[in-house]
Amino acid sequence: MEDTNDISGGYIEHEFVSEYYDYILPYVEDISFYVDQALQSGGPVLELASGTGRTLIPIAKAGIDITGMDISSRMLGLCRSKIEKESKNTQSRITLVEGDMKDFDLGKTFPLVTIPYASFTYLTGVDDQLSCLEKVCRHLEPGGSFFMTLFNESVEALADNSVFNEFDITPEFTMPDGRRVYRRFRYVERDYTRQVEVKESIFYVTRPDGKKERLVHRFSMRYFFSFELVHLLARAGLEVTGLYSDYDGTPHDATIKDGMIIVTAEKA
Repeated sequence: MEDTNDISGGYIEHEFVSEYYDYILPYVEDISFYVDQALQSGGPVLELASGTGRTLIPIAKAGIDITGMDISSRMLGLCRSKIEKESKNTQSRITLVEGDMKDFDLGKTFPLVTIPYASFTYLTGVDDQLSCLEKVCRHLEPGGSFFMTLFNESVEALADNSVFNEFDITPEFTMPDGRRVYRRFRYVERDYTRQVEVKESIFYVTRPDGKKERLVHRFSMRYFFSFELVHLLARAGLEVTGLYSDYDGTPHDATIKDGMIIVTAEKA
């Protein structure tokens, strides 16, 4: 079973992974959810694996102070470029920190900590998972809340071997310099014992001069089941208050293929 040591999921190793991120993840379903949670908390908010600011910037625009932490300097650089286009008021509400979500100390606590869009799944080992969650707990105010989103790997999805062949996943997009990029995807390995999957994003690039290249982003992700999440968070001092399949509060359904698990918890 191949495993990668880059817990950033390749965002440190490969420049193109960060460069293409906003084009391959136009995901907006969770933005209003995280903005609402930030408003309810009153802020400030700590967002781990904040990336290019997909949810961070809307939270700041809603009037909430937020600290975003990411392990990738490239992702933070892209985020800063986007922040510079916002109003001075929005800019003043954002603090960016380069750091590892499994080992950090910001010297302050927050009423809300979040890990949006499955970034926690890049931590494939239990020790790293617990270290991250313990740091989350340490940075929460008494009674503070923690929210994160994970992929739901249904039994049906785990039994689907067609994913070991390349399949379409993202429509073709064009970069500002004229490069046309087409992305496909495949699974490389699946370890049912460790619950770790090795996957590849494959980018087929055509440059303006006609030159073609194939770029491969290989990474490992850990999939989780709901009851182990309850116990894992409990070990870190966090009490799960909700497990949902959608951002509208639909109770978690483990049978949903290609769905999500939204976890809500409080500092015990």
